[in-house]
Amino acid sequence: MRWPAASVVAGLSLLAGASAAPAQPGDAGAAKPLYDLKCAGCHGEKGDGKGPAAELLDPRPRDFTSGIYKIRTTAGKMPSDQDLFRVVTEGMPGTSMPPWSVLPERDRWNLVAYIKTFAADKFKEPQKKLELPKDVASSEESIRRGKEMFEAIECNKCHGDAGRGDGPSRAELKDEWGHPIRPANLAKRWNFRGGSSRTDIATRIANGVLGTPMPAFLEAVEKPEDVWHLTNYILSLEPDVPAYATLVTGARVTEAIPDDPNADFWLKRPGQHIPLMGQVIVDPRNFNPSIDMVTVRIAYTDTEIAFHLTWDDPTPSKPDGKQTFADVVALQFAPGAEGAAERPYFLMGDQSGGVYQLRWESDRGAVEATANGPAKVARLAASEATGKGVYDKGRYRVVLRRPLAAKDDKRMTFRPAVFLPIAFQAWDGGAGETGTRMSLTSWYYLRLEEPQSVARFVMPPVAALLALGAMLLVVWTANRRGSSGS
Repeated sequence: MRWPAASVVAGLSLLAGASAAPAQPGDAGAAKPLYDLKCAGCHGEKGDGKGPAAELLDPRPRDFTSGIYKIRTTAGKMPSDQDLFRVVTEGMPGTSMPPWSVLPERDRWNLVAYIKTFAADKFKEPQKKLELPKDVASSEESIRRGKEMFEAIECNKCHGDAGRGDGPSRAELKDEWGHPIRPANLAKRWNFRGGSSRTDIATRIANGVLGTPMPAFLEAVEKPEDVWHLTNYILSLEPDVPAYATLVTGARVTEAIPDDPNADFWLKRPGQHIPLMGQVIVDPRNFNPSIDMVTVRIAYTDTEIAFHLTWDDPTPSKPDGKQTFADVVALQFAPGAEGAAERPYFLMGDQSGGVYQLRWESDRGAVEATANGPAKVARLAASEATGKGVYDKGRYRVVLRRPLAAKDDKRMTFRPAVFLPIAFQAWDGGAGETGTRMSLTSWYYLRLEEPQSVARFVMPPVAALLALGAMLLVVWTANRRGSSGS
């Protein structure tokens, strides 16, 4: 199971100072019991990456005996002690390697010393820190140059034209041990294994990532400073860490809602980012989910509601029913649960309580369904839902729409100003995800904004007119009395 991006990012901000601590000599002997307890389950007792959990993990745990390390700031092949300490402390975002900052610092340095014993001879090689070219500040010119280099040295062959890991070479890539390996989604730099700072990114470009198809580019670029231009281009692809939503909201609109997922109507609206996790409760589990976030935009009128959903997927799936399945996104609701103390089980309900789902499937389009558990999903006849999806450069955009009012008690009625339970699920069919092999969330709440009453616009001028009338009446009365007295 991958560690939640939000948790990892929060941890990294707290640990920024810890990872820069000066190297300390560790006691390898003292670390063995701790290694056996905390690390051997994945990395194996012999440090060969063959622990009992290894088969479930993607990417695979590091084989320490090989002496091949992805993340290093040295000019040679072996990482520094500080490099190892940083990975132990901060973990590796986007993988199953968690941050071990909960351990005392002394224990972490001891673990570094113990890990080195698995390839002791290789760590005897002299080390020299990698010297990066002089930093180049980001600018439109630098980003433009970085894009040129991105294409010139064929970064797009693996990472895709928009950097989303959907390049044409993707299917052929393997690591040093012959395992399939996915190119990084450069638009999600909070998942970068070696850190997401400018220096971290420039170091990966210059140094490469050992054990993977990612080569060192310091000698391949036309000029050394191109490393920084490439860095600035990568940083321009998407915003940094997304702000994850805690409450999902929908806006009331008066204009027609477009079906086109690429319409400005949708793209100009702020997205609400929802993190997804792999389903690890029931078999078959999904320890390495492909989809880790969906972005939602919601609009409604007097008669209908529409959901705009965006997520990254490296391949548009063509189902064969064997290894490749449909790409699917689902919105899950709990009819009648607004204001109730209990909601159905978030994993598609159960026998004691069912859920309603509004789904988009790449091979069928919009679907309405009910579920009483993952194995008991039933499509509803005479669906009133419609949907349109587009795929471009490693990203899906989908619009799902439906009448506000439900035509029967199996469906959901959407009411403004009411907190409605909502959950999200997604399947990457190209990664073999189907059934319970999915990404999902627990329950959130959806609230549709209340329609704005015209009274808020009418009452202020009415009150002003009444006040003016009262003042005129007072003046007129005073003048009349004065005239009578004379």
